[in-house]
Amino acid sequence: MHDSGASGLDGLQSALAARATVQGWAEGLELFELFRAAHRAGWLDRLRDGTTAARLAEATGTPAEQTEDVLAALTSAGVVQHQDDAFRLTPAFDALLAGASGVDVPTVLDAADLARDRVAGAVLPAERQHDLDGEQALRLARGWGVRPEDGARQLYQVLYQALPDYQDRLARGGPLLDVGSGVGGALLTTLALHDGLRAVGVEVVPAVAAELTARAADAGVADRLDVRVTDARELPDADAFEVCYWAQAFFPAEARAGTLAAIRRALRPGGLLLVQELFPAQDDPGTRGALDRLFHRRQRVAFGVSAEDLATEGTAAGFDEPQIVASPLGRLVLLRRPRD
Repeated sequence: MHDSGASGLDGLQSALAARATVQGWAEGLELFELFRAAHRAGWLDRLRDGTTAARLAEATGTPAEQTEDVLAALTSAGVVQHQDDAFRLTPAFDALLAGASGVDVPTVLDAADLARDRVAGAVLPAERQHDLDGEQALRLARGWGVRPEDGARQLYQVLYQALPDYQDRLARGGPLLDVGSGVGGALLTTLALHDGLRAVGVEVVPAVAAELTARAADAGVADRLDVRVTDARELPDADAFEVCYWAQAFFPAEARAGTLAAIRRALRPGGLLLVQELFPAQDDPGTRGALDRLFHRRQRVAFGVSAEDLATEGTAAGFDEPQIVASPLGRLVLLRRPRD
C-alpha cells in the first residue's frame, strides 16, 4: 500500500499549499471569464471612450460597489487604465476591441476556448483521441489569421524589406505558391501589396479553404488567386513558381518530406522557399512551454522546429544556400532550389 503521508499536520499543510496553487490557476480563468462577460455586456465598448465608475454603474444598472470591483480587476489585468477618476481601455485592448487587421475579441476568445478543450482531452484514452474536425481547424486558422488591412500591410512591408530577393520576385509578379494557406493572412496581405502578383494557395481542409476564398473576394484579389483544396504532397506542378511560402509549423511530421519534395518540384530552378520559425520556446521548462507543446503536438505537428533545424531539413530535401533572417515575425529561413 502506498503511504502518501497525507495525514496529520504535515498532510494538512501540503494540501493547503496545493489548494493555493490551484486557486492561483483559477484566477486566470476567472479573469478570462470576467473579460468575456464584460465584452458580452457591452462594458468594453463603453470603456473605449472613458467613463467613471458611477456613470458605468448607472448606464448598466450594476451596483456601484460591484462596478468598482469589476473595474479594479480589469485594471489589475491590464485591460483598463485609471486616470483622473476615469476608466478607459488600455491601447492594446482598445486595438483588440477595434479588431485591428482582423485580430478581434471574438476570435481570440474562441481560439482560447478551442485550446482549453483540446488540452482537456489530452488525458483521454487513445481510442477517444481524435484529430481536429473541419470546424475546429477553421477556428484554429482564424485564431492565427489576420486580414489584409493597413496594420497587416505595414507589417509585411517591413518583413519583405528583410528579404530583398524574395520581395523583388513578388514585385515582378511571382507566381507565388503558398502551402498551408489557412485563412490567408500572409497570402492575401502579400497579394494586396503587389498588384501584379499571381498566386496559388494550397489548403487541405475544405472549410478553411472556403473561408480563404471568401476572404480573397472581400480583399479584391480573388481574380489573382487559385485556391486548391488538396494535400500539398499531391501537387502536380513542375518548374512553375518563382517563390513559395510554406506554413511548416502546421504540418505533421509524416507529411513534411513529401511536402518539401512537391515544393522543390513546383519551384523553378533558382526559385526561393521561405519558411518561418514558430514556437521557438520549445525548450521552455515552464508551464507555458509545456501547455504549448501539449496543444500543438495533439495536432501532430512538428512543434518548435528551430530555424537551424528548418535549414537542415530544407537542405536534406535538396534545397541549398540556406539563410536565417531576423524579421518582425521572428526568424525566417530562405532556401533556394538549385539551378539544374
